Amino acid sequence: MPAACRCLFLLLLSACVALLLQPPLGTRGAPLEPVYPGDDATPEQMAQYAAELRRYINMLTRPRCV
Repeated sequence: MPAACRCLFLLLLSACVALLLQPPLGTRGAPLEPVYPGDDATPEQMAQYAAELRRYINMLTRPRCV
């Protein structure tokens, strides 16, 4: 009986550790929307924001195989 309890405990412990080690849901789901740099941003910052926004829109609208 003690061996069965020990095995059950180890199984439960390993399941909990496996759940804790999963990557956050945001990394697997949709990408995060880029942050607008503000009205007083430099042209370089606006260009970077435009490129990130284009990449974000492309990721959201790309065709997916089901």
